[in-house]
Amino acid sequence: MISALFYISFLTNLLVVVNRMRINFLAFLSWLILFLIYAGNIREGFSDLTHYRARYAVGKSSLYFSDHAYNFFADWFSHHSISFQVFLACIFLFSSACFYFVAKKLNCNYNLLILLLSLFYFFYTLEVLRFFLAASVALIAHYYLSQNHRFIFIGLMFIAFLFHGSIIYFLPFVIFYRQKNTSKMLWALVFISTVLIIINLLVGNNSSYLTKIFELLGSEATKSRVMYYTAKSTRLGFILYDSYYVFNLLISINLRKIAKTVSNVPQEVTNFINLAYQHSIFSTIFLPLIMFSTAFTRYLIFTVVLNFIAIAALQPFMQRSFIKLKNGLYIIFGVVGATCFWWYLRENVLYFYEALLPNLFN
Repeated sequence: MISALFYISFLTNLLVVVNRMRINFLAFLSWLILFLIYAGNIREGFSDLTHYRARYAVGKSSLYFSDHAYNFFADWFSHHSISFQVFLACIFLFSSACFYFVAKKLNCNYNLLILLLSLFYFFYTLEVLRFFLAASVALIAHYYLSQNHRFIFIGLMFIAFLFHGSIIYFLPFVIFYRQKNTSKMLWALVFISTVLIIINLLVGNNSSYLTKIFELLGSEATKSRVMYYTAKSTRLGFILYDSYYVFNLLISINLRKIAKTVSNVPQEVTNFINLAYQHSIFSTIFLPLIMFSTAFTRYLIFTVVLNFIAIAALQPFMQRSFIKLKNGLYIIFGVVGATCFWWYLRENVLYFYEALLPNLFN
């Protein structure tokens, strides 16, 4: 039942977007279907969700995770005998509120935004509960940064850090971001990342030289962290995961070009599009790390989400549809490419039939 409703809502939203319409009630119904899928997810087997469920059942998430905010809420819900499904529902409601806050500020086309998020990000969030919460808070932080509120960005990023510690990797972006012109430091970052990629290839994609660096810095904790994330080499398979970076650039560059040709775009939207563009460049720093662990791909996926929101924010102000513009076709190609690669590469995350069939509402 719920799987059929998902496909119907997806195709209906696609039809609405192609015809350049906005039906907010349809968007709400689509969100409600996603909510039921998320709250009713009872998938078991080899997945992160299985581990989350098991740790929630014993009421001792703090023994497994160092993320204080997640531990507080998970243990509180568990100790009060609230079911894991209700806990999932609350996670989705909280994250949805974060997305709605940004989408409302940017006057996004909700039908288009839900359509884009349903391509793969929604299915990704079914597994990565802590990162979903952290990324949702980080989304609001990036919105405020796009409006040049740097201290609010820093404060919100530390809140996001309490849900998933690794989200703090985005904090240095506040140094590189410029509201009007792209910082030259971003291009320096690209150069440094390229050098690191070359070094990784020359040393056989071995992380031992990284631990030597942290020995010099005297940071045993950081050294252990590096060893944890770089214990396995992905060899040349990292090239496939780096494709997200290419698609991000393709989307953000062409979106920025289209925005410059549309005269009535509010400055608030222009600023966010510019932020998504600069964030796509900033994400270069994750490419050398992906060579060691594909877990770092999550940061490229977050940039994809920034671009999705930017697309949904720009579309209402465009006189012509994306499909009728050369740059628009590049954007569509980037979106389709990122989607196809995600479903091809993320074999350990949910596929369509795994996500939709084992559900309380089927």
